[in-house]
Amino acid sequence: MASQAFKWIGKICSDGVADSRALMASQAKVDVLVVGGGGREHAIACKLRDSPQVRHVFCAPGNGGTAVEPDMTNVAVGDCDVPGLVACAQERKVALVFVGPEVPLCAGLADACAAAGIPCFGPSQRAAELEASKAFSKDFFARHKLPTAAFRNFKKGEFEAACAYVKAEYAAGREVVVKASGLAAGKGVLMPVDVDEACAAVRTVMVDAAFGPAGDECVIEQLLIGEEVSCMAFCDGAVASMMLPAQDHKRAEDGDQGPNTGGMGAYAPAPCLTPRLRREVEAVLQRTVEALASEDRKYIGVLYGGFMLTRDGPLLLEYNVRFGDPETQVLLPLLESDLFEVALGCATGNLKARVPEVKWKAGAAATIVCAAKGYPGSYPKGLPIKGFEAANSVQGVKVYHAGTKKSEDGVVTSGGRVLAVTGLGADFRESLKRAYQGVGEISFEPREGKHFRRDIGHRALNRPVRVGLVGSTRGSSSQATFDAIRRGELNAQIVVVVSNKGDAGILDRARTEGVKPVHLPCKKGTPRAEYDAELTRVLKDEGVDLVMLVGFMRIVSPEFCRDWEGCCLNIHPSLLPKHAGGMDLEVHKAVLDAGETESGCTVHLVTAEVDGGPVVVQRKVPVVPEDTPESLKAKVQAEEGPALVDSVRRFASREMPV
Repeated sequence: MASQAFKWIGKICSDGVADSRALMASQAKVDVLVVGGGGREHAIACKLRDSPQVRHVFCAPGNGGTAVEPDMTNVAVGDCDVPGLVACAQERKVALVFVGPEVPLCAGLADACAAAGIPCFGPSQRAAELEASKAFSKDFFARHKLPTAAFRNFKKGEFEAACAYVKAEYAAGREVVVKASGLAAGKGVLMPVDVDEACAAVRTVMVDAAFGPAGDECVIEQLLIGEEVSCMAFCDGAVASMMLPAQDHKRAEDGDQGPNTGGMGAYAPAPCLTPRLRREVEAVLQRTVEALASEDRKYIGVLYGGFMLTRDGPLLLEYNVRFGDPETQVLLPLLESDLFEVALGCATGNLKARVPEVKWKAGAAATIVCAAKGYPGSYPKGLPIKGFEAANSVQGVKVYHAGTKKSEDGVVTSGGRVLAVTGLGADFRESLKRAYQGVGEISFEPREGKHFRRDIGHRALNRPVRVGLVGSTRGSSSQATFDAIRRGELNAQIVVVVSNKGDAGILDRARTEGVKPVHLPCKKGTPRAEYDAELTRVLKDEGVDLVMLVGFMRIVSPEFCRDWEGCCLNIHPSLLPKHAGGMDLEVHKAVLDAGETESGCTVHLVTAEVDGGPVVVQRKVPVVPEDTPESLKAKVQAEEGPALVDSVRRFASREMPV
């Protein structure tokens, strides 16, 4: 018999959101059940407990962290014991079952909850096949024209055919990745370096059965080159509401070296996913939910897409059917909306009605995984852990437990990945600083028993500055920046070139350099602010960090200056503040008329005061009696390119003037 909690949830579903709020207000708080025992589940349980709707969180089986958290209780039911989990939910009359790991979902836990009338945040067994079988998912991608790498699936007994396919791919100049189709605890992906290793990898999966039944079917797909990003969405069967993009670090050692792990750290939001690319990913996630519904696989829960950002756009690597770990530990602290409301809205098929907009906090989050020394190989267990209170007292820090358990001596290690120490901050640097400060307070006894990476977030911190060029002429001075980037002398990337003139040489320069050219015409009479708003949209769509005005024959609006404060450069052909305001040859004539003995160029930050922004770089040239405006222009122009390169370098090094 359904509990009272189930009855009022059913009434919410039938009466709609307006009645639901009044009904919720009239009801006592509810209890929820979180399935799983890792760091992901600790983070989920904490976020659910934060909901004003939730009274108590039961964790099955939970870990040492959930055992000592207020308003949480561990229950001795394994996360794969489907009948036991349903019975637990019924006995405790929970209003929601929130499933963390994939194995119980692939075993049909969500179906069993539905049969018992219990709302469950997690996909059905049919929908979970998206992760349970890589072969199914790749065929699904092909059926619905979802963007992914070229691939072939091979069943048990087709080893020779699989090897022949591998050899043909390498002969055609294409490298491959070899994957066990089934669930292999994140270890069934092999990345060979040549054709011989690729054939050996196929043997490992299909003949040696290194991954057991997971390798009964083998997926061989094209190796994709690019940056990988984790893109997850809350799904209610019809709608996919994308979360912030995240990135994790799989390798055990600094510099992305060592064996693969379940994840040694993560951060969000990942800056590599520009607004334009995000829209493309959102469209793929939404199309996926709709395609699953069309195959009678209504998708409820978290849809986790691993995307590779390639030259051809975002391509799907694979889907998981649950939150990532340790990505959860950075995503949920940034979630502003009530997780219980979001999850219940998904579970009951009315996310948009319950939560019209899933909201996220500003800032960034980073998590550092503290592992037992030796992980992912053999490692000791039962090491006492000290420093929780000190770590949690660091501003913006929360310690999530993974491989821990409560003992008579306190909390001790019980797994490879032991803790995830998460820091929140206004930006990546602050969040990472806080997370590492928290890690410093934690010790496993003996002290050498703790292992963690010291370079989490390096891709975000060291990523190239994304430059947008805006000009109306040839943009000759920008060539030095293109060249310095090509030579590896400048940690930057020119990602878009915009011009108000369709025949501007700077657009041809962009095409030659393989950079996206954009002609953004300005209709006569268009207000400056209106044009500049469209210009800003184009630049931000490409994730531009720094704007360089190079021969842009327009005065930008105060609104544009505010939008790009401290992030927009202009180059002027004089030593500002002298001879400001003029253009081209008239500036050089003014220098000569004034009897100056030196001139040069000035790169300055753009402000509403024309040529009045703080100076970033100046380069000087001598003025001699024989100079004409034309000869002086040539000498100054020779310094403009190097001056722009120096300015971008200063921006990348955070050395800009205030």
